[in-house]
Amino acid sequence: MVRRRYTCRACKTTFRPQLPEMVDGFRMTLRLHEYVEKESFNHPYTFVAAQTGLDEKTVRDIFNARAEFLGRWHRFETPRILGIDELYLNKRYRCILTNIEERTLLDLLATRRQNVVTNYLMKLKDRQKVEIVSMDMWNPYRAAVKAVLPQARIVVDKFHVVRMANDALERVRKGLRKELKPSQSRTLKGDRKILLKRAHEVSDRERLIMETWTGAFPQLLAAYEHKERFYGIWDATTRLQAEAALDEWIATIPKGQKEVWSDLVRAVGNWREETMTYFETDMPVTNAYTESINRLAKDKNREGRGYSFEVMRARMLYTTKHKKKAPTAKVSPFYKKTIGYGLPDFAEELNYGVDLSTI
Repeated sequence: MVRRRYTCRACKTTFRPQLPEMVDGFRMTLRLHEYVEKESFNHPYTFVAAQTGLDEKTVRDIFNARAEFLGRWHRFETPRILGIDELYLNKRYRCILTNIEERTLLDLLATRRQNVVTNYLMKLKDRQKVEIVSMDMWNPYRAAVKAVLPQARIVVDKFHVVRMANDALERVRKGLRKELKPSQSRTLKGDRKILLKRAHEVSDRERLIMETWTGAFPQLLAAYEHKERFYGIWDATTRLQAEAALDEWIATIPKGQKEVWSDLVRAVGNWREETMTYFETDMPVTNAYTESINRLAKDKNREGRGYSFEVMRARMLYTTKHKKKAPTAKVSPFYKKTIGYGLPDFAEELNYGVDLSTI
């Protein structure tokens, strides 16, 4: 669009008339600019550029400006129970922070290094509100939390611990298969699927198959039963029961399998306090919904490959529904007698982060 330039007779400066429906710097209407802002968060830049007739760089610039604006206003309520986990995104582990009670995603960090996590937690609003922190057995997380949130109790995520038991069982299975002849190997067809199941999930047919292993592969059956005993530790209702069950589990490692289970024994030993704290919290504390975050990341990355971490972070945080609640305040009985009582309350909604229950 061509705009005339005018000269002020008084001061001799030049100016152009204002066009309210045009966006300065982009040579486009406000309507088109808003459309590109919205669509660039949901589709590849090339798709939006082809759809609107714009240059891809223009679409990218509009996206970056909008993401920067939203980033300045990205605020959430500090959780009572904070989850710290990681997500493998763009060939690198990224730290993710969640609100476990509200089942929401709070933020993503570019790396899981201790200094990055520490600096982020230092800037957390009202960080003294955090009472419990759930994490996997990654020492930089523990060091960061102890330095910045000394009042918070650390709980090792149960699912990270029991996964190590499955890994140990898998090593037994693979080691056994390498030594078998083809005819013997066929006997173990479908073994991995069965072995990953809990005992109460195994069907009658699968149980019969497992019984055939007793004579032929006793070490495999022993490893499975030992894995099940480890899972059983989390059925304890008190820390005292769990401590006793863990000690018994370590003492009864099947003969010839100490090396297989050594990584798990060492990990639980190094993180024993944090592992046992699980049994002292007022609710089960775990990052069980990390899979929802993985699904969200794959969904946002499906149409466009090779996007930077910053772009993926913006897509995950700003295009998914946030969980918001109206603030609840204790009202004095004397307030009911004031003139302002009964008028609408325009208090800002509390933002708890990206709602994972809808994913």
